[in-house]
Amino acid sequence: MSRKKSFFLFAFLFASTAFTHFFHFQPKIKIGIVSDAKYCGEREVAWRIKIAAEHLGWEVFLDEKEGHKLKKKKKLNWIICLLPNNRRIYKYCPTYLTIFHPFNYLNSERKLKPFYEKYDGYLLTIDQTDELENDFQLKNRQFFSSAFYPTLQHVDYKELVLDSLMTMIPVWSNRLTDEKFKTIYKTLSRSGFTKFYGIHENKDIIEDGYMGKIPFDGTSVIQVLQKHGIVLIFHSEIHNKEKIPSSRIFEAAAASTVIISDENEFVKKHFKDTIFYVDTSLSAEEICAQIRQHMDTIRQNPKDALDKAKRAHQIFTEKFSMDTQLINLQAMHNRIKKSKSPCFISFMKKESPCES
Repeated sequence: MSRKKSFFLFAFLFASTAFTHFFHFQPKIKIGIVSDAKYCGEREVAWRIKIAAEHLGWEVFLDEKEGHKLKKKKKLNWIICLLPNNRRIYKYCPTYLTIFHPFNYLNSERKLKPFYEKYDGYLLTIDQTDELENDFQLKNRQFFSSAFYPTLQHVDYKELVLDSLMTMIPVWSNRLTDEKFKTIYKTLSRSGFTKFYGIHENKDIIEDGYMGKIPFDGTSVIQVLQKHGIVLIFHSEIHNKEKIPSSRIFEAAAASTVIISDENEFVKKHFKDTIFYVDTSLSAEEICAQIRQHMDTIRQNPKDALDKAKRAHQIFTEKFSMDTQLINLQAMHNRIKKSKSPCFISFMKKESPCES
């Protein structure tokens, strides 16, 4: 064989070996998601995780039957559980629990309920302070967490037509039961510029403007928001007390809409002056007057309003897209592996249905 042919053969074999080596040590990530059809908000978040993970090239198994179907899946890297009171799926597979509202998971002393100590890591909307870590005192193992908000996948910026004000009918909390909020919704439903979406059974708090339900599929809500261009967001008293956001702020910012919101501390901290704020400590009449004034301002100065929307979208993209959160989750997963946690020690000692 000539020297030239030998060189090309060597180069081909080297390239083939390097290619095989690279892909052998970088297999596709496979994750499971535990959800259930009767948990509307969690189901929507599950679809958003799925869409964002597939954008990253991951393989996703979404189980909307409380995890029963996931028992048949092999070699998952980890599982994300979106449901409170859900039992562990795999004995030896890392399972990470989302905690969007602390009242489901912490007792009256704000300590983690024993039922939830079994998870290998925690995906938290609550601020991850030193005090919080003390609340998650786990037996014989380290506490691992990653910030995780009920947000959604990346959505391209789009300059919208500011057609009307859109808001969601509440399904729980003081927004549904408080007489002040009932008056606000009734008044807005008579305004002629407000459209309502949500659960049909709760639409008795409005008179006109009901537009129906939005499918829980991770994308339809964006289309509806962009159709109207302006969004009104009221957080529950629990959100505001705990200084945590609802998913609505992320949906609105991702959709490039102009946002009118209550003075939730998380929203004010991160979105600052990109939002038109409403003081919900005032009376129902005063709150409605503030909303009307904001609508007048938006209509008189649409360029300024759209600039706010564009900056809010940029903040969402840079800080809060689901794609970014999943990359941070992967980093947490790798920290747990390196810690030689009991979970991963079990992987090495016993045959596991999951990949580490």
